[in-house]
Amino acid sequence: MLSDKLLRLIFFAGILSVVSVVKAQDPEFSQFYANPLYLNPAMTGTAECARINLNYRNQWPSLTKAFITYNISYDQNVASINSGFGVLVMSDRQGDGALNTTMASLLYT
Repeated sequence: MLSDKLLRLIFFAGILSVVSVVKAQDPEFSQFYANPLYLNPAMTGTAECARINLNYRNQWPSLTKAFITYNISYDQNVASINSGFGVLVMSDRQGDGALNTTMASLLYT
């Protein structure tokens, strides 16, 4: 059986390896509530008809390295199976490109 010190070393090495790749920078929209799927993915299919939302942010456009973020979503209610399906795509470029994020999500409720 592994010794207690070796188990602790493996545990802390695992924690450090996970922490090194985690980045907690979410894009900020001034009207985030205008895109319900970005606000809460559980709202997929809550509208009676198909819904398309687009958010765009260009923060500090006079700077050469502005923060530019796009967010587009589509969802639709399928009443015959009492469910909703959707897709959410987001692209975020922050500053000089040190932190670029592109995300796509498939949604089902």
